[in-house]
Amino acid sequence: MSGMPKTSNGSVTRRDAAPPSISGSRYAVYDPLGQKIGRAEKVFVNWNEEPEYVRVRIGFFGLKSVLIPVQLAEVDDERRMLVLK
Repeated sequence: MSGMPKTSNGSVTRRDAAPPSISGSRYAVYDPLGQKIGRAEKVFVNWNEEPEYVRVRIGFFGLKSVLIPVQLAEVDDERRMLVLK
């Protein structure tokens, strides 16, 4: 993921990676079949400030969380959601 294009404010412009802008914005997360599995809570970046993982709250009350590699998710900013590949 090195060499990913960034805007002047440092946000990632690649469509198939989860940008840091979803942190705190609570994007809904869906599995490949379209079933909602949770909400994105935070993006973890590597030493180069590139997104690596997204923490997703799952379960009925969102009491559990999992880390999902950004390579496994596509971002839909218009609908504020992540779809797992």
